[in-house]
Amino acid sequence: MESVKIALKDLRSIKKEKTILVVILLLFFVASFSSLIIVGLTFLYSPVGYATAKIGLVGNAPIFSSLVHPIRYDSLEQAIKDLVNGKIDAVVVFNENVTGTNFVTLYLPKEDVKAIKAMLYLRKKLMEYQDILRKLRGIPTLNLKVYEDGREIEVPEGISLRFRFIYVMLIPLLAVTTAVISSAFIIDSLCEEIETKTLDVLLSVVDLGDVIAGKLLASFILSVFLTVFWMVMLAVNGIKIHNPALAMATSLSICLVMIALSLVISAFTINREKSQLVFSIVAVSVIMLMFSTPISPVGLLVRLSAGSSFSFIEPIVYLAVSASAVLSSLRIAEKRLNKSIGLEI
Repeated sequence: MESVKIALKDLRSIKKEKTILVVILLLFFVASFSSLIIVGLTFLYSPVGYATAKIGLVGNAPIFSSLVHPIRYDSLEQAIKDLVNGKIDAVVVFNENVTGTNFVTLYLPKEDVKAIKAMLYLRKKLMEYQDILRKLRGIPTLNLKVYEDGREIEVPEGISLRFRFIYVMLIPLLAVTTAVISSAFIIDSLCEEIETKTLDVLLSVVDLGDVIAGKLLASFILSVFLTVFWMVMLAVNGIKIHNPALAMATSLSICLVMIALSLVISAFTINREKSQLVFSIVAVSVIMLMFSTPISPVGLLVRLSAGSSFSFIEPIVYLAVSASAVLSSLRIAEKRLNKSIGLEI
């Protein structure tokens, strides 16, 4: 019961931690507007299908012209002049060769946005142009069709990119951010009480083990709340998480490992700034390992969320490992703090 009281006390004091509150608000924003963010990222990364551009053509290319409908120029100098003045978005220079190799020279504006827009538009049109030349030369083209229940369905362009943004970037990012927030919370909570001598007052009425257990419980409750929140908000935004219970368990196992790591670091450094610095350095390596292979915790989270193949033993193993890490960190932190503050068990 003492651990629960301490956990509730720490959770009530979270409003004083401005840095953690800012990160939590950022997490809330990303989760709440996830669908809008995904659309924006997809558009910025590959706005094919959205972009159109005015293209200038120097040369004779009738097939290419039928696709792009360019503005024709007799001289490259005039085309470049209009490009600099913003009348066109790009200049293409080549003479079409239906039976041989086509060498295309492309001039783009200095402005990054206009250049990307023109380049992506031309990439799409040149791919269409390539398919037409292949048909004229008798080269077979590969056209993939998708069927569902015996009916051909149209797969929107960029759907694979959106899938990767959601399941490979967004969901792991939310899970790792939750773990970092919970870890930073226990570091701030423990180190602040040691530095302000509040821990000495607590130890006059409760055991050190109960204090540490309470702080672990507070961080775990925070991670559960944040995980449930971003999973619900993703569902509200129309993003489906397959196997939600197992995905949540895997996400929480990531949080528990990071919380255990931060507890041990704070117990050895006993200083908020040093603890945050050391944790940041160590956490970068740990997070990189978590992203390293498909069988890593983050890899498992991606597979669970996306509905890919997995074994039920995997989330169970990670939960067992994370629970063992928390119990071990509790013992290590208790022994270390007893030595540091001069108490005997």
